Amino acid sequence: MNIQHLNRTDAERVQVSVRNVDGSGSITTGMAAAFVVTAASGDGIGTVRATAAMGRQFAGIAAADIAINAYGLVVAWGYAASVYLSQSVGSWTITAGDTLRLNATEAGALTSVILPEAVSTQLYKYVIALGTIADTISNPRPYMSGLVRAM
Repeated sequence: MNIQHLNRTDAERVQVSVRNVDGSGSITTGMAAAFVVTAASGDGIGTVRATAAMGRQFAGIAAADIAINAYGLVVAWGYAASVYLSQSVGSWTITAGDTLRLNATEAGALTSVILPEAVSTQLYKYVIALGTIADTISNPRPYMSGLVRAM
């Protein structure tokens, strides 16, 4: 675990060391990662690209690309410069302060806004959007910064 020293100019951040055991591919910068918790593979470091069904295992947002079977860091608490948003059908807008949750269908992506009173349904593991972005056909898979709350 890498805990940033307190200072006045940088946001506090906690990063956790993980290993990508997702046989489907790399966990790329900004993707959500979840710990593997199966009896045979649960070791506290193995992670895969997260989906909504893995909410309680949400480890954080990848700080950099993590190749298959490689080690890397995920932001478990604090500022993440890049958060991967899911591709949507139609249009939507995410604004600063919106609470994002793990996507049900696209592994590693975060999606739609949830109401503050529904945060407990995410087991208090979510990302707060920083900035505003609208999904369009020309910008189908945007990234934005966020505050990660995975601890």
